[in-house]
Amino acid sequence: MSDGIYAALSGAVAQEAALECVAQNLANASTGGFRGAHPVFHEVLAQTTRGGPAIRFTAMTGTSIDIAPGEQRETGRPLDVALGPRDFLAVSTAGGERYTRAGALRVSTDGALQAVGGDPILGEDGKPVRVPPGAAVTLGADGVVQANGAPAGRLRIVTFARPEAMTREGQSLLGAGTAGPPTASAQPIKIGALEDSNASPIRGMTEMLQTTRLFEAFERTIQAFHDADRKVLSVP
Repeated sequence: MSDGIYAALSGAVAQEAALECVAQNLANASTGGFRGAHPVFHEVLAQTTRGGPAIRFTAMTGTSIDIAPGEQRETGRPLDVALGPRDFLAVSTAGGERYTRAGALRVSTDGALQAVGGDPILGEDGKPVRVPPGAAVTLGADGVVQANGAPAGRLRIVTFARPEAMTREGQSLLGAGTAGPPTASAQPIKIGALEDSNASPIRGMTEMLQTTRLFEAFERTIQAFHDADRKVLSVP
């Protein structure tokens, strides 16, 4: 079997993985606070078994988070917050501390301040922010939470040195990944506004079309190598 077929196969597998990434971006183009991702490819050299030159393989080794902010829109809702372009709200999850830009906050019946999906919002002390049940809750541009006019904590808002190296976990949650340790942000937040997804439907459709065509091209290349091998084997 020709060695080239393996290189073409690696390209097809990488494009299949990239297609999944593009599909997730497209599916979340209307998800508030969503950050899209781009596939990261690397070239891998492998020595041939026949002692010839090394073959160049393609591999998708991960994704890079798109750190461009989405459009902000005014809502007038006192518990909606829009963050600075590189900032994240810290939330408590079953897997530990995670981060989100989805700023449509709410208060549960037992007084817990929650993010989209129900995860508790963390305060700067690292503990979930709680208010008396039924209290009138307001937020300040400095992240201070007030309940019935009295301070009830301050939102833990963090930033990262390399936010593009964060890992996506579901629709609106991100893990720290290799982005570095979170540090407190001094950027003010905007009250009564939300950030939309930064994934563009038009760009997503274009990328999906390009990725699909590349996958089909690799398929044709694999078939060409297969046909060539078959002809060689059928020669008397």
